[in-house]
Amino acid sequence: MVLLVVSSPKGGVGKTTLVANLAVALRRRGRPVTAIDFDSQNALRFLLAPGHDGELGVARCTAQGLPWSSAVVDGLDGVRVAPYGEATTAERLRMKDVLVEPTLAEALNSLARSPDEIVIADTTPGDGRLQERLEALADLKLIVLLADAGSMALVPTYRDGLMLRPMSEQPNTFGVLNQVDPRRRLSRDIAEFIAAHAAERFIGVVHYDESLAEAAARGEAVVAVASDSVGAMDIDAIAGRLDRLTSSGSR
Repeated sequence: MVLLVVSSPKGGVGKTTLVANLAVALRRRGRPVTAIDFDSQNALRFLLAPGHDGELGVARCTAQGLPWSSAVVDGLDGVRVAPYGEATTAERLRMKDVLVEPTLAEALNSLARSPDEIVIADTTPGDGRLQERLEALADLKLIVLLADAGSMALVPTYRDGLMLRPMSEQPNTFGVLNQVDPRRRLSRDIAEFIAAHAAERFIGVVHYDESLAEAAARGEAVVAVASDSVGAMDIDAIAGRLDRLTSSGSR
């Protein structure tokens, strides 16, 4: 199993939409993929399994001692989805308390069907205990940032400025610059700065593309229904790099 943990320093950066489309893009490249939602907003299921309306998810499974496989549903293009699910406050808190690293590793491994399977974890924005435990187990980590002033203001301090440090420090951590709009000067300047000063740290750039939001609103993945759109091509390029980095010959 390959564990890919996707995080962001703040909400509203398009992380969950990116996770959903990366999952589909990797599946379309032939990789078995399971996407798991660790965010209590429970939004990933709306993007990857829009027809699913069940309440059971990994939070309630954890609280009740059920295997996470009990919550797995079939999603778009053959991607399997483990939603966060409906949960009480007590169940959400118990999930954070129960999932120490050995227990978390066992639960994640139970989802994988083959050594080549990619398990993509969509996490809560910011930092927290569960986030730290997931990242300690991760084979690869993606940090999603917007090409805006809010995200860039966090870069010097987030993870001790990791996104601007050499790849020799935490070489399994990459950034994704999301919603880059060349029509906006600040967005364009940020993209150019990243290209000049942190190109090796960033695995890719996703340009602003209304097709992404339109596909999500229809319960579809843009990489499947509008593969020639700029956003879809950007995401597929990132998926290609992830596929190469996580293939059995590269590990």
